[in-house]
Amino acid sequence: MKKRDKFYITILFILPILFVLCVSTYSVFGSKLDWLSQHVSLADYFRQTKQLLPDRFANLQGQTNAFSFSYYGLLRPDVLISYVFPNVPTSFFIIVYATLLWSSTGGLCFYWLRNKGYKDSISFFSSICCICANCFFQSHQQIMFVEILPFLFLSLILIDKNKRQWISLGICMALFHNYFYTPGMILILLLYDYDQHKTIKDMIIPIVLGVGFGAVLWLPTGYLILNNHKSVVQTNLFDLLLPNLTLKGLVYDSYGCGLTVISWIALFQGIQFEKTRKLSILLIFMFVFPIFSYILNGTLYARTKILMLCLPLVLMVLAHWLQERKLNKGLLVLASLFLCTKTMFLGLLISLVFIGYYFIDKKECLVMYALVPMIVFTGLNYNQCLDPKLYHSMYSKDKQELIQRNDLKQRTADLDQLGYSVNRIYDSKEMKASSYTSTSNTLYNNFVYDIIKSPIPQSNRTIITDSENYLYLSMMSVQNVLSKESNLYGYKEVDKIGKCKLLKNKNVFPMVYVTSDTLNESKFDKLFYPYSLDTIYNRTIVNGETSKDYVSKMKLVKNLDQSIVIHNKKKTKKIIPIDFDATQKMVCIDFDVKNYTNKKISISINGMKNTLSKKHSVYPNGNKHFTYILSKKELKQFDVTLSKGKYKISNIRIYTCDMDVFDREVTKIKSLKTDSIFKGEVTTSKDGYLVTSYPYEQGYEIYIDGKKQNVEIVNKAFVGCKIKKGSHIITIQFHAPFKKLGLCISILSIMIGGFWIWKKSKNL
Repeated sequence: MKKRDKFYITILFILPILFVLCVSTYSVFGSKLDWLSQHVSLADYFRQTKQLLPDRFANLQGQTNAFSFSYYGLLRPDVLISYVFPNVPTSFFIIVYATLLWSSTGGLCFYWLRNKGYKDSISFFSSICCICANCFFQSHQQIMFVEILPFLFLSLILIDKNKRQWISLGICMALFHNYFYTPGMILILLLYDYDQHKTIKDMIIPIVLGVGFGAVLWLPTGYLILNNHKSVVQTNLFDLLLPNLTLKGLVYDSYGCGLTVISWIALFQGIQFEKTRKLSILLIFMFVFPIFSYILNGTLYARTKILMLCLPLVLMVLAHWLQERKLNKGLLVLASLFLCTKTMFLGLLISLVFIGYYFIDKKECLVMYALVPMIVFTGLNYNQCLDPKLYHSMYSKDKQELIQRNDLKQRTADLDQLGYSVNRIYDSKEMKASSYTSTSNTLYNNFVYDIIKSPIPQSNRTIITDSENYLYLSMMSVQNVLSKESNLYGYKEVDKIGKCKLLKNKNVFPMVYVTSDTLNESKFDKLFYPYSLDTIYNRTIVNGETSKDYVSKMKLVKNLDQSIVIHNKKKTKKIIPIDFDATQKMVCIDFDVKNYTNKKISISINGMKNTLSKKHSVYPNGNKHFTYILSKKELKQFDVTLSKGKYKISNIRIYTCDMDVFDREVTKIKSLKTDSIFKGEVTTSKDGYLVTSYPYEQGYEIYIDGKKQNVEIVNKAFVGCKIKKGSHIITIQFHAPFKKLGLCISILSIMIGGFWIWKKSKNL
């Protein structure tokens, strides 16, 4: 490598580091929701478990398959390295690793383009456009989007150098970083190999081996995803064929390539060259017609963020046009017709100035124009990082000490900073029912939000937050609550540090128990809210015989048929006095909401918040019927907070129920020491059901007196089975489906692939 090339690569490597220091001035290089509550919190938890590849995680989502969280770094190098340094914050490794991958992308882009024969100045300019692409905004937010890009560039280099056998390692690493985007990456590699070398057959074996290497991760995760339907915005197939002229997949937007306007002009100019004509036309179509995003996203949705995988191909076309130095004015006018917005028109004017100078032999203007993407990236992302106060609050020493110095039997809920704390585990003995993962358990999600009617405080209902809902707390065996307040029915303050209090309620359901009080599922499904609430508490819902029926004790106290139209220019607060008896009662409020704008709306009552996501949200929560279940010790008024916006509230209903209704007797099981999920002994006088608060999924096994039982779904979402009267020893185990098969495939692939790569490299 020439000395000048090394200089360019050094600059490209340092520049992203300077960006990180610049955009995170007085802040943390992260974001407050996905980065903090998923990437950092889960990586912290992975490290706490001290397991490389566990079957289950006992501390989240009420006990769940470990591969529910594999997307967030289960086998990623930075997370694995952090295991070796337990005293260094996990966030340090995540930030440093994301920055290094970003820096490596620029160097790899330069090396790839230089290897293809483009001039060093042009390769450097294109690489500047690469590392200043706004998609790298995701380096401090949804990091898996861009952490796949270095492996894509590396694979392109290996194709050009005819060292395709090593691509298998690149594909494997891509799977460990972002298994969802890896199929799209494979398609881009095949497209590139065919476009440049008119073949794809030499790619088949490396692809198969790479996929085989990563089977230990993607196979059990893929099976889990297939068994958990995820609600996304419905895609109209006709709309996929209509052009989308916003160009979000290419220009400026961080959920796309995020390049500047010059990249769009370059694609049109690429049409004039035989070498780039077909590729340029295809890329233009990919950025204009949603059908291509839909295909690359595996037909899940048509989001343009997947198009950031096209970044190398766009840069190659840009480099080729600059090297050929030919300007087709007709194609320039055609490209300009798409740039109608104010921002894009300003970008067009700047690009035209650059083009004018460059094509009158002013090559130094390449360096001048390189400042444009740098300024654009810095301007768009400055002050967009995480507030240090919020970051440090998630590492609260008060909460950690409260948990460590108290005996926490059963589960714990954190009612402070809902949404951010869902995945935060302060100590290994802290077990939670909350979680935030893209692959959350569907049955459990439906139970929390559709059956016991916990509020949906986030626009995305895959976030299962803790709630004051007494049904949630009791049925999920939440004996301990961390909160700044102590006005929660059934819970007593037992400890306090600073503003944080630890509350306890010993009368919640055990995590495993036996009962003979059952109700057939078909009968339960005929009940309407809220009469289903105290019913599911007092009867275990089963797909079998009913012991005896139950009559709901819920009473309607308010029925307001009139509609109320809210038109707020800012958030407002109202106090509504209670004019009915609410002493020692559960109060249930519900009403319909109709949104007249495309912005999300939220309404809070006594701190309990419901949100309706905006109309065109990718993951719509569909929360058009707000429900609030209040179980305060003292309830004298409704403190209502209304978000800004225009919306209508209608069909307001208020119900009450005496709290002593929620005091059910069940047969507890004496726990025994075990390496399994649970082992215990019990004596029951009647035939009935073994009931747990472990969300049901494939992989559970229940043994009674050593005999394997038929696992059933009880209470609409949980693991259970029939049990005969008498004395029994109960054992519950869980094995992640397809984990062992995935491990075997990976080991076999490594053995075969290692020999094949060695032999192939030796023969070259």
